[in-house]
Amino acid sequence: MKPVIWINLDPEKIDLTCLAERLGEKYRLIARAIPGNDPQEVKRQALEADVVISILEKWDAAQLAAVKGRVRLIQKYGMGLDNIDVEEASRLGIYVANVVGANSAAVAETALLHILNAGRKFTPCVSGVKAGVWPSTITGTELDGKIIGLLGCGNIARHLARMLSGFQVEILAYDPYVSQEQAPENVCMVQSREMLFAASDIISLHIPCTKETAGSINRECFRQMKKGVYLINTCRGGVINEEDLAEALRDGTVAAAGLDVLREEPPAPDNPLLKMDQVFVTSHMGAESAEAGYRSQMIMADTIERFLDKGELSRFVQNRGI
Repeated sequence: MKPVIWINLDPEKIDLTCLAERLGEKYRLIARAIPGNDPQEVKRQALEADVVISILEKWDAAQLAAVKGRVRLIQKYGMGLDNIDVEEASRLGIYVANVVGANSAAVAETALLHILNAGRKFTPCVSGVKAGVWPSTITGTELDGKIIGLLGCGNIARHLARMLSGFQVEILAYDPYVSQEQAPENVCMVQSREMLFAASDIISLHIPCTKETAGSINRECFRQMKKGVYLINTCRGGVINEEDLAEALRDGTVAAAGLDVLREEPPAPDNPLLKMDQVFVTSHMGAESAEAGYRSQMIMADTIERFLDKGELSRFVQNRGI
């Protein structure tokens, strides 16, 4: 029997041609999105698979234990592994792989779009015109002359710094794992988050969501920021305390927020952020470019083929030592 690969995506919404061409003949490839990532349905579908290509469904200790002995590899479609308990997967003998760097430029473009939109209010103007309002212009702010703070200086932040090099801006970054010598030429590393928050007109978040960072962008952080700061988040929604953000938006501490990610996805209809005119939310689309999709699917196909055909672990497997 052919090994089975399940990907938690709807092929009508995401182009999976590259994966199908690479894996479809040798293996049985099932592309089926689980509505709401219902844990029982996820488990039921995963129990038919040797390899799971994971999107955002939760793989905690209970879910991993339920598929132990069936699922041998969980391949994340993307870089962030915050939905997978890698330590528990290792204990159960399940390998976990991700895709590092393939979608970094695409996510950085999304961050830049949100930065420009927060300042120039592009989407309200577009919506106004479609609603018959002319002119629907809202006076905005230029990007030139601003100080941009990058919290985290990994692949995505570095691409964003490259894209920002065409503007007359000062770029600061804080990352405890990156020295000034390791940073891009146009980035000045600062010594603390507090320094970054206090100096920046625009703050863009580029940190993973871990036990340490979950909810770490909170009321205390907002009090350290300039009045009227723009906050951009294209990393993980869980790093922001959304109640504190809503409060900061109401009192004007945060003038606008551009969010490609939320703590709960899809968001509850009563999420107050969705009702605020100065909040611009996109549906976790940062990585969804054709080019990023191709690069990601090629890396995933290589990892899966090496694992199933040769029993080899690519460099993208994050728990090779189990």
